Amino acid sequence: MEEFFKAHQYTIAALGVFGTFAAVVVALFNSVAALRASRTKIRAHASINTIYHSSLQGEERPQYLVVSVRNLGIMPVHNPMGFFHWKLPFKRGLHEVLPLDYSAADEWAPQRKYPVEIKARGSDSFFLSGIGMFREYALKDFIGTTIWSRFCSRFISAFVFTDEGKVFRVALDKSLRKEMARLRAHGMAQR
Repeated sequence: MEEFFKAHQYTIAALGVFGTFAAVVVALFNSVAALRASRTKIRAHASINTIYHSSLQGEERPQYLVVSVRNLGIMPVHNPMGFFHWKLPFKRGLHEVLPLDYSAADEWAPQRKYPVEIKARGSDSFFLSGIGMFREYALKDFIGTTIWSRFCSRFISAFVFTDEGKVFRVALDKSLRKEMARLRAHGMAQR
């Protein structure tokens, strides 16, 4: 037996080194997996929503630009008041939108205090602006009066910022894209 170990001493030492290396790799893999699982991850979706209520019979139904945020992580996420931003291609800077539901200015947008916490695996909706206000700032700031600005407005994107400094892209709903296309066509007709 002693001769066997003496003859294979380098093989045994190599197996010991390999075992130590494998233990370090497994520990690193587990720590990266744990870090990834605890990372903030949200999914956001912007759309034009219409309020339907029995008290609005025969009246024009109010419409709002609404952002739905879903927390996909295992930790709560905090959204500050200025969490939503528009980004135009080929232009510097972002357009921050302060939510309508911060103040009690509208009867259909429930008032809330910021920052808003979204619990793990939870979701929440935020009223950003009424449709009239959205049309006003979209025509002025995004669509503009030139052919180039109208073309660029087709590629507008939106982002959500969290209190932790994380940035997430917002999916723009078909209803919002249609409204932007309608505003571009309306802007061309006014020329």
